[in-house]
Amino acid sequence: MARKVLVVEDDRLVLATLAQGLTAHGFEVAQASCGREALAQAKRFKPDLALVDVRLPDMTGPEVAKVLDREYGVPVLFLSAYDDQQAVGEALQAGGLGYLVKPLTVAQLLPEIEAVLAVGSRLKAVQAEKSKLQAVLEDNRIINQAVGIVMERWHVPRVKAYEILRRKARDERRKVLEVATQVVEAANRLNQLAENQA
Repeated sequence: MARKVLVVEDDRLVLATLAQGLTAHGFEVAQASCGREALAQAKRFKPDLALVDVRLPDMTGPEVAKVLDREYGVPVLFLSAYDDQQAVGEALQAGGLGYLVKPLTVAQLLPEIEAVLAVGSRLKAVQAEKSKLQAVLEDNRIINQAVGIVMERWHVPRVKAYEILRRKARDERRKVLEVATQVVEAANRLNQLAENQA
């Protein structure tokens, strides 16, 4: 499947040249000439990478990059006719994974694109792993909360409380997390009733 690149450039000639060159090298390309158009394209096109000019007519490249990263998880490679340190610093601080000075050819761009795509892929894998870990931590939090409720209600030690939850889950052919969630929700409802009657 062709990798998708969003090219954001207000110079129409540069935009067309980059789009044609990248298409010729097997990329699927979407084009935008301003920041708002880039964000609309990102939502529809779901690019693997965005090439973003630092200076656009309606937004700065770094502003566009922040939204692309936050909303869509799209890595950004900045393009600019300027190589001053402040512009480079702002671009990289906005989450850019590279900064190239124009004019440049598609052949010069390709190694950078491949490198950024590889880094972007690794970042997505790390993000997915982080999301899994957060889900596991949340599951453990609910189970620990349920164990605490069982310990308090039946005056049993932690190991025994967990065993009660596990046995109930096994007997009902459900997961321990489902039983734990049910216990926590029931306890919350009881607490709410008690607060309302107080």
